[in-house]
Amino acid sequence: MPQCLKCGADLPVSEDGTAPVLCDRCAGRATRRARFALNAGALMQFPATSLLVAINTAVLVGLIIGGGSLFSYSPEITYQWGANVGPYTLSGDYWRLVTASFIHANLLHYALNMWCLWSLCRLSEQLFGSAVTLAIYVLTGVGGAMLSIGLNPLRSEVGASAAVFGLAGAVLSGIKFGKVMVGSAQRRQIFSSLIFFVVVNLSLGQALPLVDNTAHIGGLVAGFLFGAPLASAAASGKKAVEWGAILLATLVLVGVGSKVVQLHGHVSELRVGGDKLIRGDAPGAIHMLQRAVTSNPADSRAHVLLGQAYESTRQRDLAIGEYQSALRLNPDFPGLKEHLQELQGSASPVTPAEAK
Repeated sequence: MPQCLKCGADLPVSEDGTAPVLCDRCAGRATRRARFALNAGALMQFPATSLLVAINTAVLVGLIIGGGSLFSYSPEITYQWGANVGPYTLSGDYWRLVTASFIHANLLHYALNMWCLWSLCRLSEQLFGSAVTLAIYVLTGVGGAMLSIGLNPLRSEVGASAAVFGLAGAVLSGIKFGKVMVGSAQRRQIFSSLIFFVVVNLSLGQALPLVDNTAHIGGLVAGFLFGAPLASAAASGKKAVEWGAILLATLVLVGVGSKVVQLHGHVSELRVGGDKLIRGDAPGAIHMLQRAVTSNPADSRAHVLLGQAYESTRQRDLAIGEYQSALRLNPDFPGLKEHLQELQGSASPVTPAEAK
């Protein structure tokens, strides 16, 4: 009777007299090894895709451990991990524009985004290369996050979907206007598929609650704007041209971001300062409210809040100074004049010894 070449087990013989080379157990092991090698090859073939999925997965594990749940995490946990919380981002935590693209609200949110990312990111790597694909993910994620809080400074935003739309926009722009080595038939196929993806997902985002379509549109527009020059730079084969295009796109985002901060930064500083004051973080409140007073010295609210922060740390003279500044700007500020009089009247008399 024939035997398995691997383990020596007896093999069954079919009616026509033939027999397999390996037994079922050894054949199964060989199949699993082949699948593993194939998957490992795919990971090595698309390093940018693998890296981005790995980072998103690592952050998800951290959220699960920190939040104690597979399916939902508190806003405090996502904030600690780097969610794009409008007032905090606009008042100085600019790094949140980047980190928000690697944080997800729950397991389903992560799974859907990684499914889309796995397909679109590999396509981008085939067309543009790994370095450009990483740049597109980060830059368009920032673009989406920026538009989200630019239109609604109080919004909190997380997820890779803005960057996923950014990849779609970059590929659309690249195959339409950029120099990529793709045949005309494949161009049409990719273009029509991505248009379908964008239309369907934007429509779903409009219909479903808690979906930030503003971030999706911001990522898509950023990707479309950056896609053609990045595609042409990648096609040049010159790394200096690629990095020059990435640097130019970065400078564009920095310029737009500075305008958004100018528009909403002062109000965000007030909100964050007030929030820290309520939470009992007086030093943090004082630091933020001092910035708010500096950015807009004519805002009586900023002076009042800073005065309250000083008062909470028993810096009475500084508090009085801020209240007086507020009254000069707004003599009718509700209740402030009476409170200032009480504060000034509560001062301990200065003794001769203290005066010396």
